[in-house]
Amino acid sequence: MSITFHFPDAGEQLNPWLPRVRELLTSTMSEITHRLPLDRLDVVTYASDAVIPELGVNGFAEGRHLLHLKLDPANPNFASKMDTAIPSLFAHEAHHCMREASVGYGSTLRAALVSEGLACHFESEVTGRIPFYGTALTSEQVFAMEERMRPLLDMPWYNHSAWFFGNPREEIPRHCGYSVGFSLVGEYLKRSSSKASVAVGRPAEAFFE
Repeated sequence: MSITFHFPDAGEQLNPWLPRVRELLTSTMSEITHRLPLDRLDVVTYASDAVIPELGVNGFAEGRHLLHLKLDPANPNFASKMDTAIPSLFAHEAHHCMREASVGYGSTLRAALVSEGLACHFESEVTGRIPFYGTALTSEQVFAMEERMRPLLDMPWYNHSAWFFGNPREEIPRHCGYSVGFSLVGEYLKRSSSKASVAVGRPAEAFFE
């Protein structure tokens, strides 16, 4: 098992924070690898202002073997949120990497809802905290958005940005896809008495009744 951490920091923006960042990543790695057989993964952590505003942290998985974590020390929420946000985003993106190794993230709205819903539930499995973007909608909003999404689930193209990050012009609330996916996957995990770590390689169709 090989997970390698990289910290490019030519501008020395992360330098004061690196000891704590390393601690958080190392401890979270133990929690993640206890649940997922991750192997040959590079985790690249660097300064960027392309973060979730409420957290000062963001991440994305680039295929099976590369995970990006973006940190913005200039963000007013970074210092107070980093201890919870870094483990959460690391877990979220690690689950994506593991799913890429089996069924993949997917190219349809159906698949994206499941992949993001599973990753949000894996955050909770690892950290004990539910991500705020997984519960950003009320149950009534989730139901309404599910109905709107239904005809689009298997279309060859869908507007990922609008459905997951919101689009006021189309009356799609922010974090819509994450909240719908979290609810959808949560119902499946209850029905099957399963966990996000166990269901990481299950096809998207399995999550729909």
